[in-house]
Amino acid sequence: MTQLSTDERQQLAQSVRAACDRLVPEARVRAVAYDGAAPQRGFDAELWKVLCGQVGVTAIGLPEHLGGAGYGASALGVVAHELGRTLAPVPFVASTVFATGLLVAMRDQDPNADRRLTELVEGKRTAAAAVTDDGGLWQRSAVTLAATHTGDGWLLEGTIRHVLNGAAADDLVVAAIAEGEPAVFVLESTAHGVSKEVENVLDGTRPMATITFDRAPATRLSGDGPVDDVIVRNIDLALAVLSAEQVGACERVLEIATEYACTREQFDRPIGSFQAIKHKCADMLVDLEWARSASQAALEAFDGVVGESGWRASMAKAVCSEALRDATHANVQIHGGIGFTWEDSAHLYMRRARTDEVLFGGPAQHWDRLAAEAKIL
Repeated sequence: MTQLSTDERQQLAQSVRAACDRLVPEARVRAVAYDGAAPQRGFDAELWKVLCGQVGVTAIGLPEHLGGAGYGASALGVVAHELGRTLAPVPFVASTVFATGLLVAMRDQDPNADRRLTELVEGKRTAAAAVTDDGGLWQRSAVTLAATHTGDGWLLEGTIRHVLNGAAADDLVVAAIAEGEPAVFVLESTAHGVSKEVENVLDGTRPMATITFDRAPATRLSGDGPVDDVIVRNIDLALAVLSAEQVGACERVLEIATEYACTREQFDRPIGSFQAIKHKCADMLVDLEWARSASQAALEAFDGVVGESGWRASMAKAVCSEALRDATHANVQIHGGIGFTWEDSAHLYMRRARTDEVLFGGPAQHWDRLAAEAKIL
């Protein structure tokens, strides 16, 4: 696995930031995420096309023998950080990291793997992973879909909720119970027997869907053995990359808060000169740096720099979720009544913080996982 140099990381970050600054200013984010007239709410196809075709974000983590750059998780984190700063409405975590990761891990059993991965890398298609109901951590008991084997293949039945970027996805990677054991399947979202319902969500930049399968034909990717390890590892990778997005958002929130504190005046002086505001900004900075360290440690674990990627991913998710949540609350308070208005950006970041907090399991679940692995419980 190739590691990016410091200069290469900076160049990649600059390329992604330039694309986001040019194509998704705040007005564009609002239009894509919250305008009912948007063709695919929560998915900016124009930005995604540029990120895939010109920057190559979908090829960064893909192995070189599959046509990717093979740069690993740390490079994915660089991209995620920049996307998080602008709340970019693109399916990077859902499609490029989670769903594609599952497809790569099980590609030998997919006859259309090469075509599917090529189109995902080129940005012609997107994918979504429907693994656990409610978008939480992996548990066998949480698998709600059933797969039945027929003479012509496999048929899926059941309903799964809160599928991240599920409405706009072209391919669906699904976990279902087959012959008493969990297995992974892939199918096109336009296949017979598949219906999707867009959900009303708090954060329009994180669109979700309820997907129902009514004897929908699918291709089984997993073999006869258990697939728990593959699923857990890819969820952990998604956690690590998601934490980098949260760090990017937290960084931007601190910038917004300090900029306002330096320009807003009260009693003929900037409010940033008051001790209470200084303390809030200082707390935000401390939380940001803690989150940055936890996220980087998780990403490096997947690149083999350090070991034990599982608990590091949970640590990053818990720390970064709490840091972003607290930062967005402080930002609203620093802005006073303005922070609660639709026209201000404060609520956009708070919506993202609250959604990411529960995505793939909330902080309490991940602290429990850490305690269990440390044999504290």
